[in-house]
Amino acid sequence: MIEEPAPNLYRLIIPLPGSPLKSLNSYLVKSADRCLVIDTGMNRPQCEQAMRSQLAALGVVPERTDYFITHLH
Repeated sequence: MIEEPAPNLYRLIIPLPGSPLKSLNSYLVKSADRCLVIDTGMNRPQCEQAMRSQLAALGVVPERTDYFITHLH
């Protein structure tokens, strides 16, 4: 699920199967030249699939995207 709380700022909801948290928030800052993803989720296939599909829906090019991880799980 994708939400746009402000122009060019998107909240991506990444599912966490089997976790009481149910999901986590990842954020995308989009510009004409590059994109920034803040927090990607856990190292699970379901997280990666959800992240990739939402980024593709927003037209994000992985080669022009930076990633900022605020903490590890």
